[in-house]
Amino acid sequence: MFADANSRIQPIVGDGFALSGGVMKIRTVRQQNGEAGNALVEFTLTMVVILILLFGIVDIGRALFAYDWVSGAARVGARFAMVRGATCTGGVPGGCPAISSQVTTYIDSTAIGLNQNDITVNSYCRVGETGFNLLPCAPGTSVYVQVKYSFSFITPFISQYNWLMTSSSQMVVVR
Repeated sequence: MFADANSRIQPIVGDGFALSGGVMKIRTVRQQNGEAGNALVEFTLTMVVILILLFGIVDIGRALFAYDWVSGAARVGARFAMVRGATCTGGVPGGCPAISSQVTTYIDSTAIGLNQNDITVNSYCRVGETGFNLLPCAPGTSVYVQVKYSFSFITPFISQYNWLMTSSSQMVVVR
Protein backbone atom coordinates (compact mmCIF):
# COMPACT_ATOMS: atom_id res chain seq x y z
CA MET A 1 0.00 0.00 0.00
CA PHE A 2 1.41 3.40 -0.98
CA ALA A 3 0.67 6.77 0.53
CA ASP A 4 -0.66 9.59 -1.59
CA ALA A 5 1.64 11.28 -4.10
CA ASN A 6 2.01 14.42 -1.95
CA SER A 7 3.58 12.47 0.92
CA ARG A 8 7.36 12.06 0.99
CA ILE A 9 7.18 8.96 3.21
CA GLN A 10 5.84 5.93 1.46
CA PRO A 11 5.23 2.87 3.65
CA ILE A 12 6.40 -0.39 2.13
CA VAL A 13 4.49 -3.61 2.68
CA GLY A 14 4.60 -7.00 1.10
CA ASP A 15 7.85 -8.62 -0.01
CA GLY A 16 10.04 -5.60 0.81
CA PHE A 17 10.34 -4.10 -2.66
CA ALA A 18 8.32 -1.18 -3.94
CA LEU A 19 8.57 0.90 -7.04
CA SER A 20 8.44 4.60 -6.21
CA GLY A 21 8.95 7.12 -8.94
CA GLY A 22 11.08 4.76 -10.99
CA VAL A 23 13.35 3.86 -8.02
CA MET A 24 13.28 0.46 -6.37
CA LYS A 25 13.21 0.75 -2.55
CA ILE A 26 14.31 -2.06 -0.26
CA ARG A 27 13.22 -2.35 3.34
CA THR A 28 15.92 -2.23 5.99
CA VAL A 29 15.99 -4.60 8.95
CA ARG A 30 14.29 -1.99 11.13
CA GLN A 31 11.42 -1.74 8.73
CA GLN A 32 10.63 -5.45 8.49
CA ASN A 33 7.29 -6.21 10.06
CA GLY A 34 7.72 -8.08 13.40
CA GLU A 35 11.22 -9.37 12.66
CA ALA A 36 13.29 -6.71 14.44
CA GLY A 37 14.34 -8.93 17.40
CA ASN A 38 14.74 -12.26 15.60
CA ALA A 39 18.42 -11.80 14.80
CA LEU A 40 19.25 -11.10 18.44
CA VAL A 41 17.33 -14.17 19.65
CA GLU A 42 18.97 -16.40 17.01
CA PHE A 43 22.42 -15.02 17.87
CA THR A 44 21.83 -15.63 21.59
CA LEU A 45 20.68 -19.22 21.10
CA THR A 46 23.56 -19.97 18.76
CA MET A 47 26.14 -18.48 21.12
CA VAL A 48 24.82 -20.53 24.04
CA VAL A 49 25.27 -23.74 22.05
CA ILE A 50 28.72 -22.70 20.79
CA LEU A 51 29.93 -21.73 24.28
CA ILE A 52 28.71 -24.99 25.81
CA LEU A 53 30.54 -26.91 23.07
CA LEU A 54 33.66 -24.81 23.66
CA PHE A 55 33.58 -25.43 27.43
CA GLY A 56 33.01 -29.13 26.72
CA ILE A 57 36.08 -29.32 24.47
CA VAL A 58 38.18 -27.55 27.11
CA ASP A 59 36.85 -29.95 29.78
CA ILE A 60 37.75 -32.97 27.66
CA GLY A 61 41.31 -31.67 27.36
CA ARG A 62 41.54 -30.98 31.09
CA ALA A 63 40.14 -34.44 31.90
CA LEU A 64 42.65 -36.15 29.59
CA PHE A 65 45.49 -34.19 31.19
CA ALA A 66 44.33 -35.12 34.72
CA TYR A 67 43.77 -38.77 33.79
CA ASP A 68 47.26 -39.01 32.30
CA TRP A 69 48.77 -37.36 35.37
CA VAL A 70 46.96 -39.71 37.79
CA SER A 71 48.17 -42.82 35.96
CA GLY A 72 51.75 -41.55 35.86
CA ALA A 73 51.74 -40.25 39.44
CA ALA A 74 51.06 -43.66 40.95
CA ARG A 75 53.97 -45.15 39.01
CA VAL A 76 56.32 -42.27 39.91
CA GLY A 77 55.31 -42.48 43.58
CA ALA A 78 55.95 -46.22 43.69
CA ARG A 79 59.35 -45.69 42.08
CA PHE A 80 60.17 -42.96 44.64
CA ALA A 81 59.37 -45.34 47.54
CA MET A 82 60.99 -48.36 45.85
CA VAL A 83 64.49 -46.86 45.78
CA ARG A 84 64.13 -45.50 49.35
CA GLY A 85 63.39 -48.72 51.25
CA ALA A 86 64.14 -49.55 54.88
CA THR A 87 67.83 -50.25 54.24
CA CYS A 88 68.46 -47.10 52.18
CA THR A 89 71.55 -45.31 53.50
CA GLY A 90 71.46 -42.10 51.51
CA GLY A 91 72.77 -40.79 48.26
CA VAL A 92 69.31 -40.22 46.77
CA PRO A 93 67.49 -36.88 46.72
CA GLY A 94 64.44 -36.67 48.92
CA GLY A 95 65.86 -38.50 51.93
CA CYS A 96 66.15 -42.10 53.05
CA PRO A 97 64.20 -44.15 53.94
CA ALA A 98 60.94 -42.88 52.44
CA ILE A 99 57.84 -42.57 54.62
CA SER A 100 54.26 -42.05 53.44
CA SER A 101 54.29 -38.27 53.93
CA GLN A 102 57.41 -37.96 51.71
CA VAL A 103 55.73 -39.98 48.95
CA THR A 104 52.63 -37.77 49.21
CA THR A 105 54.71 -34.57 49.13
CA TYR A 106 56.68 -35.82 46.13
CA ILE A 107 53.54 -36.74 44.17
CA ASP A 108 51.85 -33.43 45.07
CA SER A 109 54.90 -31.54 43.78
CA THR A 110 54.35 -33.04 40.32
CA ALA A 111 50.69 -31.93 40.16
CA ILE A 112 51.13 -28.80 38.07
CA GLY A 113 47.81 -27.37 36.88
CA LEU A 114 45.72 -29.54 39.19
CA ASN A 115 44.00 -28.69 42.45
CA GLN A 116 46.22 -30.28 45.12
CA ASN A 117 43.36 -30.28 47.63
CA ASP A 118 41.59 -32.88 45.45
CA ILE A 119 44.54 -35.31 45.44
CA THR A 120 44.66 -38.29 47.81
CA VAL A 121 47.75 -40.51 48.04
CA ASN A 122 47.89 -43.82 49.91
CA SER A 123 51.19 -45.71 50.15
CA TYR A 124 51.82 -48.98 51.96
CA CYS A 125 54.15 -51.95 52.07
CA ARG A 126 52.34 -54.98 50.78
CA VAL A 127 52.77 -58.07 52.93
CA GLY A 128 51.39 -61.26 51.43
CA GLU A 129 48.12 -61.11 49.53
CA THR A 130 46.05 -59.01 51.90
CA GLY A 131 48.36 -57.46 54.51
CA PHE A 132 49.75 -53.93 54.57
CA ASN A 133 52.42 -52.22 56.68
CA LEU A 134 53.48 -48.59 56.84
CA LEU A 135 56.48 -47.35 54.88
CA PRO A 136 59.47 -47.82 54.72
CA CYS A 137 59.42 -51.28 53.17
CA ALA A 138 62.06 -53.98 53.57
CA PRO A 139 63.95 -55.04 50.42
CA GLY A 140 62.16 -57.78 48.53
CA THR A 141 58.68 -56.64 49.62
CA SER A 142 56.33 -54.63 47.45
CA VAL A 143 55.47 -50.99 47.83
CA TYR A 144 51.90 -50.11 46.83
CA VAL A 145 50.94 -46.54 45.90
CA GLN A 146 47.40 -45.43 45.07
CA VAL A 147 46.58 -41.95 43.74
CA LYS A 148 43.04 -40.53 43.59
CA TYR A 149 42.04 -37.23 42.03
CA SER A 150 38.55 -35.70 42.10
CA PHE A 151 38.19 -33.93 38.74
CA SER A 152 35.71 -31.02 38.65
CA PHE A 153 34.05 -30.05 35.37
CA ILE A 154 33.67 -26.40 34.30
CA THR A 155 31.10 -26.97 31.55
CA PRO A 156 27.68 -25.53 32.40
CA PHE A 157 24.98 -28.09 33.29
CA ILE A 158 27.55 -30.76 34.30
CA SER A 159 29.75 -28.62 36.56
CA GLN A 160 28.05 -30.02 39.68
CA TYR A 161 29.48 -33.49 38.92
CA ASN A 162 32.95 -34.77 39.81
CA TRP A 163 34.91 -37.64 38.27
CA LEU A 164 37.01 -39.66 40.72
CA MET A 165 40.13 -40.81 38.87
CA THR A 166 42.11 -43.60 40.53
CA SER A 167 45.38 -45.30 39.67
CA SER A 168 47.67 -47.62 41.59
CA SER A 169 51.13 -49.05 41.14
CA GLN A 170 53.07 -51.79 42.87
CA MET A 171 56.85 -52.30 42.70
CA VAL A 172 59.39 -54.46 44.54
CA VAL A 173 61.71 -52.56 46.90
CA VAL A 174 65.37 -52.91 45.93
CA ARG A 175 67.18 -51.29 48.88
